[in-house]
Amino acid sequence: MRHFVLSASALALASLSTTALAGDMTAKPTHVVELFTSQGCSSCPPANRFVSKLSSDPNTLVLTYGVTYWDYLGWKDTFGNPEFTQRQRDYRDAFGASNIYTPQIVLGGSTHSPRYSKSDVIDVGLPEDEVDMTLTREGDMLMVKANTSKDVIVDLVAYTPGEQSVDVKRGENGGRTLRLSNVVVNVQTLDWDGQSASIEMPQSENMKYAVLIHDRINAKILDAAVIE
Repeated sequence: MRHFVLSASALALASLSTTALAGDMTAKPTHVVELFTSQGCSSCPPANRFVSKLSSDPNTLVLTYGVTYWDYLGWKDTFGNPEFTQRQRDYRDAFGASNIYTPQIVLGGSTHSPRYSKSDVIDVGLPEDEVDMTLTREGDMLMVKANTSKDVIVDLVAYTPGEQSVDVKRGENGGRTLRLSNVVVNVQTLDWDGQSASIEMPQSENMKYAVLIHDRINAKILDAAVIE
């Protein structure tokens, strides 16, 4: 997995910017909220609930990543993936932070905190000078194009839309039922040639995909799109 490198409210759905994509619909969120959480972390449920409420806003893309470093406390996160832990480390390096932690909420790839208010989220939108990302599909092949002179990282994020419940049997949250929204199942970094990239993306009724374009230096999200 690549690294970010240092020096190396709610609006109506009808107002959301959309473009046709070979029978699908591509939504362009104005805000991206990424939550790094763990089912074995007793301080995480409030953050889980907070981002779940945000996910009802059609202009806000919420993505929930299960990390793995609290598994030793007695409960293995059922959604955890070491690659998501590494993604959190990549953010740490880009932000110049000293450590990783849960819950960690990252807004627009540019700022992070264990807790935010809804007004905080509204204040951190994606750049207005987008890189004009467009998506097209031919069969199972997805083509991403953008106008950017920046050194960027383009990620395809697969996630299960909606809320999922987990009955935790052991560990710090033993006996609790946790609810998590838009749980990420995979992140792929595309081979970007400076203007475009393509990847095989089979259609699935139970999966959604988001494309995030990050500034490679500071990790800020320059543009985002969701394939409905």
